[in-house]
Amino acid sequence: MSTSVNPRRDRSDAPTPSEPVGEPEPLLREMRMRTNPMALGSPTVVGESSNFHTSFQDIGKSLKACNDTLGELQGLGVSHDVPLPELVLVGDQSAGKSSVMSGLANLDLPRSDGTCTRCPLHIRVSRNSDWSCRVSLSKEYSYQPPQGRDISERDVTDQDPFFPWRRRHSAEVFEFKTVHDKSEIEDVLRWAQVAILNDEHQHELYVPGSGAIAMQTHIDAAAEQTSAKFSPNVVFLEIKGPELPNLSFYDMPGIFLNPADARDDYLVSVVRNLSMSYIRRESAIIMCSMPMNSDAENSNTFGLVRRLHATERTIGVLTKADLLPEAGNHNQWLDIMKGNAHQTGLGYFITSRPQGKDLDQLRQWEEAMFGGFTIDQWPETMHQFADRCGVEKLKDFLSHRLGEQFAKSLPHIERKVRSHLDKILRHLGTLPELPDNVELEIKTSLLKFTDLARANLESLGKHFNPLPDHFRECIIEIKPKFVLRDKSDIPVLEISDNDSDAESTATTNTPTKRRPTAPPVTPAAKRHRSNTPMTNGAAVKPEPSDRPQIPPGGPRRPVQKLKPPFLEFERIGRGFRTLRQVREEIRQKTRAGMPDHIPAEVYESLVLESMQPWERPMLVFLGETMRLIQNELTNSLNSAFSGLKKRIVFTEVKKHLHTLLDAHRAKAKEAMKQIYDDEMHQLLTFNYSAFAKYTEEEHCLLTRFRHKLRMEAMGLQAPGQLEDWDSMNESKRADDRKRREADLQKIGRDQFEPEVKVVAYVRGYYRLAALRFVDSVAQCVMCRMIPKIKAGLSEHLYKELGLLVGPTQEVYERLIEEDPAVASRRETLKKEKAKFEKALASIDALNSGVMENGNSIGSGTLGVEEHDADDAMIVDDATVAEDGI
Repeated sequence: MSTSVNPRRDRSDAPTPSEPVGEPEPLLREMRMRTNPMALGSPTVVGESSNFHTSFQDIGKSLKACNDTLGELQGLGVSHDVPLPELVLVGDQSAGKSSVMSGLANLDLPRSDGTCTRCPLHIRVSRNSDWSCRVSLSKEYSYQPPQGRDISERDVTDQDPFFPWRRRHSAEVFEFKTVHDKSEIEDVLRWAQVAILNDEHQHELYVPGSGAIAMQTHIDAAAEQTSAKFSPNVVFLEIKGPELPNLSFYDMPGIFLNPADARDDYLVSVVRNLSMSYIRRESAIIMCSMPMNSDAENSNTFGLVRRLHATERTIGVLTKADLLPEAGNHNQWLDIMKGNAHQTGLGYFITSRPQGKDLDQLRQWEEAMFGGFTIDQWPETMHQFADRCGVEKLKDFLSHRLGEQFAKSLPHIERKVRSHLDKILRHLGTLPELPDNVELEIKTSLLKFTDLARANLESLGKHFNPLPDHFRECIIEIKPKFVLRDKSDIPVLEISDNDSDAESTATTNTPTKRRPTAPPVTPAAKRHRSNTPMTNGAAVKPEPSDRPQIPPGGPRRPVQKLKPPFLEFERIGRGFRTLRQVREEIRQKTRAGMPDHIPAEVYESLVLESMQPWERPMLVFLGETMRLIQNELTNSLNSAFSGLKKRIVFTEVKKHLHTLLDAHRAKAKEAMKQIYDDEMHQLLTFNYSAFAKYTEEEHCLLTRFRHKLRMEAMGLQAPGQLEDWDSMNESKRADDRKRREADLQKIGRDQFEPEVKVVAYVRGYYRLAALRFVDSVAQCVMCRMIPKIKAGLSEHLYKELGLLVGPTQEVYERLIEEDPAVASRRETLKKEKAKFEKALASIDALNSGVMENGNSIGSGTLGVEEHDADDAMIVDDATVAEDGI
């Protein structure tokens, strides 16, 4: 053999020689003869070398240890979180898949209709001195059928590929039964499948020999009456015994196209989806069975494997070789075996398992057919593939392949297991166990909470100014805003109808032929009407506030005058009345025969209407106050009960706090509503000096602004900003009065002077009542509600929790109980923790055991590196090549 040849290529496809020396199977003897080179410079046969036996025994032990550990990890169900190397047997119905499964498991498993094809089987076989079979149920899905209707094909979607089976939060493994007699396995396996298909019932009911249903019902009847006809949950068989390979694989239900009952059409998609879900697993080695009594092109399963791009990790298993037509054309099978058609990355094996024969007879049959070529049905053209024929060769191939892949993946798998275990431990750390002294823990937390709450509410009261200030600004800002411009302020020229065309007079409010002194106002002009002295009289300008005016021609961007949470009320009060509307209201309420008298009803109706919008800002103020209080109490609660957040006491304290705050909110709302109703009942004040002051200030502002508008309308004054009265000294104020008196000689007295006085009265009283209202509402919160919450908080909680008078131990134990969802989560995490701790212990044991034997795990050669060159060549011939098939 040339040393330049890659030692991992061109190797034999024979199985690993891990069986004990002297095993009477001709297959193993033939392998050793075929791969038996002479040691360099020595005529001694390798089979007679003690070093050879020691080497292969160590490798066999490593291989068994790897496969045993892999099987344990799969049995624990960690593959849901950590990808593990696995063998998956797929195929169409009637493709001989069951015979392959039975041969791999070295067991006569049941082939009755509806038993082995209605749920996946996970079979782990390993060598042991005594035979046993442990059956368990792995439940990752729960059965949730629709109510009142049949299941249809439309129910099966990408989101629900196994409808009506839905994924659980975590997988659970239930022990079913362990048997030590091979004759019992068929009955136990059939009942295990019935238990899987009746997901809503306890699995113990179906255990043969002890379960109530299993003891009262025949298995055939029970199999016909299952709730579901198919399940994605797995029946797990751990089979140990002499002469068994170290192997673990999944046997999937056969893919079919036409169920006998049309109501089961949805199962076609469900079964296909299940096979697809396993085929898609990157760590899976696929065994695709195809019968040799049918064209390979008819295999739906192989087409599925090809569409899912899984052929590179697929082994083709050609079954029913004994049914190959003798006189037929065998070219398609020759092409397949030579790799010229239906290529797979791991090549093909051929099996023949005729029905009606036991395991020993089937072994002898395959030895005669593929080894001795004494079966006439097997054509001579196929003899060249003898090293790839028979279940025994397939078993050894798979066992070594799987063990080698697991050894390569072990470091990565170990890291994943440790990482997942750390994640579980972190989650468990957030769910602490029951404290030792329950009463002390609860009382300490309650005391800490009430102290924190009082301190935080005290601080809130001291720094509560911003919200009442914003509330006051809102109430003041939504004061009634009257339109002070009137169309009569603009003079018009009248063209006389008398004989003198040269005679014309300037007048106002003349309904005859008029000519405007300026062009009609366009929309654009309206936006700049302050720059046009002579504008259309229909244009009106709302009165300004006492804030500085925007310069003429400058930007008119809206200024946000209110602060959250009162922004929504900013437009209230605008355009409350025009002067003409005030005049009309006076006229309507004036009694006949009483001229020059403004009735009290005018003042009262305008004032009460202007105060009507107060209720909504008041409720917003209350709501924001309650939000601030709620935040303070919630922060205090979270801090004081940080170790008990998952307990009933935390939930109940939070609930009772909401009840307490809701009660105080209702009382405060009632008190505020009474204050509002008092203001709306009638006009009332005994603070005469303040009322006179506010009325005078409003009258001064309104009079000055009316004068400015009239002067601008007459064209006697350029538009400009009205100087703020409060910023003027007495000298400037006197000059302003004199100037206005002089201007009256030009423009005459204001015809709306009585109406302006009414407006000043309304706005003066509004200011007085608004400040009184804001103070009274704030008092409800700061002087009543917050102090009462602080004073009654502790007593309220102790009373509602049942701790006020002589609490019993049962009361404390009830309060310390967990929320059901949290308790369930903890139990789930504990189970996951135990599962991954077992997985890690199994990996650690594997590493320790192999290292004691001087072998290396993770290199993919199962300890071959430590042997000499001759042994390495022999083992390389007996090892499955990854890229040379």
